[in-house]
Amino acid sequence: MVFPGLKSFPLRHAIFTRLGGCSEGPYHSLNVSHDVGDMVSCVEKNLQKIKAFLEADHLVWAKQAHGKGVLVIKDKSQLSRGYIGFDALVTNQPRVALLVKLADCQAIFLYDSFRKVIANIHCGWRGNILDIIGISIKTMIREFGTSPSDLWATISPSLGPCCNEFKDYQKQLPRSFWPYQIRPNYFNFWEISINQLINAGIPYSQIVLAKICSACLPLFFFSYRRDKRTGRFGAVIMLKEF
Repeated sequence: MVFPGLKSFPLRHAIFTRLGGCSEGPYHSLNVSHDVGDMVSCVEKNLQKIKAFLEADHLVWAKQAHGKGVLVIKDKSQLSRGYIGFDALVTNQPRVALLVKLADCQAIFLYDSFRKVIANIHCGWRGNILDIIGISIKTMIREFGTSPSDLWATISPSLGPCCNEFKDYQKQLPRSFWPYQIRPNYFNFWEISINQLINAGIPYSQIVLAKICSACLPLFFFSYRRDKRTGRFGAVIMLKEF
């Protein structure tokens, strides 16, 4: 799937479903993660398929840590494929596709329409607690001079409030998150992310929510909350050549 609101910009982007790859069993079929027990050869074929679809020179990802590390890429000559310990990727380099791997967490695309900078943020509930969204935007401000008012943001298919249960939320979540409880033990993290984007300075009119729950659609999306042993679907954004 793509976000229609991003089509007018010099970008390639996509949220890939679990369909169209070569992986089997619980990873059927477009699994993009090397870290879940899938055959390496299948994962590589799946990644190459995504790279070819985007017509990317480079496909970059990180071994996500549910932390607050932000990787900034300013030079293609020093690119690696898989970095360790980062949950947000930022670049101003064209034809460098930034991949985030998902099975309920959010991928948040950011695009600076003035400076021509993109970010792809892996944001689960731990990332929301750490404010990986705000940290990523501050990094774009520091490294590229981004003005938050120039940013456009999208939130991918991810665990919706219908399925986002925290039975021990008093210990797991900060009190500031408790008002987002929509019924006993269920929380709206989509709304939390929207408010964190707004608090970082992005206008509400420039934020788009997919409003699709990954756990509710087993034919299309991997979900750790639903299946435990499962694959990861990909969310990718890339600047076109200027």
